[in-house]
Amino acid sequence: MEKKLWNYVKMKNSANPLVSIIIPNYNGKKHLKECLNSLEMMECDDYEIIMVDNASSDGSVEFVKDLCPEINVLPLEKNYGFAEGCNLGVQKARGFYIVFLNNDTKVDVFWLKELLLAAEKYGENHVYSSKVLFYDQPDTINTVGGIITPMGSGLDIHFGKKDVDKYNKVRFVASPSGCSMLLKKALFLEMDGFDKDYFAYLEDVDFGWRCWLKGHKTYYIPQSVVYHKYGSTGGKMDTPFRVFNVQKNRLFNILKNFSLPKIITGFVVSVMFDLVRIFTFLVHGDFSLISSILKGNYAFVKGISKTLPKRKYIQENRELSDGQMEKLGLIASLNWCLNEYKRLGKLR
Repeated sequence: MEKKLWNYVKMKNSANPLVSIIIPNYNGKKHLKECLNSLEMMECDDYEIIMVDNASSDGSVEFVKDLCPEINVLPLEKNYGFAEGCNLGVQKARGFYIVFLNNDTKVDVFWLKELLLAAEKYGENHVYSSKVLFYDQPDTINTVGGIITPMGSGLDIHFGKKDVDKYNKVRFVASPSGCSMLLKKALFLEMDGFDKDYFAYLEDVDFGWRCWLKGHKTYYIPQSVVYHKYGSTGGKMDTPFRVFNVQKNRLFNILKNFSLPKIITGFVVSVMFDLVRIFTFLVHGDFSLISSILKGNYAFVKGISKTLPKRKYIQENRELSDGQMEKLGLIASLNWCLNEYKRLGKLR
């Protein structure tokens, strides 16, 4: 891709609504050229690109401005994290639809077109999630969307499985993948966006969960394909930063989004889950991860007073019960989770 090769606001005599592609970035310069190159090749014309830069120190802002000045670069004065960074990007978006796309991705030529076709078919007041394949293993699934666990976290559906025909059917998922998701800008604003208190991790689980509770569905669209360099921008499983934020945020999820009986169950299961993890980390000498769990618990306790009004609003406006969500396959059973953890050989 040469400098100034094309205009990033493509409007070619089409009746399709403008789409704002929002790419959050933090020190991801090495990924940006390939990501932007793949967007250039898309079978879609009506879009703008907004790169939200969380105070990168690797020259990302200068690189993109030099590569293609037509991109709308939003340089932030500090690292707001994925959640609030995306929220700030939406404020700058002019599109009817918005798409969140990870910077460490390469999109298929029909990636965006298929998402728009799905929105046209199933309705503009829902959320649409892509099929995400591993960049270095393009025949293997990273995620098709998430399912909610009893302990408030999310599991990537079909993670690590070979991409075969039976996974090419449109289906409901509890949450879209923050790696690639499309929805109407007005819907995102109606839902108050991502919860900025999450900073990073599980903000997509929380968002999809809240959408379902308010009557908006999330569809997995297998024809929309993204290749993801999983782990290259913080996706590695056991780091203190990730463990801390996942711990804090899944507890917020329990408190905000479950009904009272499920809250009780969720916290009981959560304590058992933590004891197993702490023992496992202790055996392996991962004391920093034990500390991260405890710090996550402390951050959750500190945030309870701020979270309770959010819970009140969510529960007063919910249109779907936990039981209904379970019947739709959006909340996993504990037994299913245990089998999945065993299959993956991981504790999340």
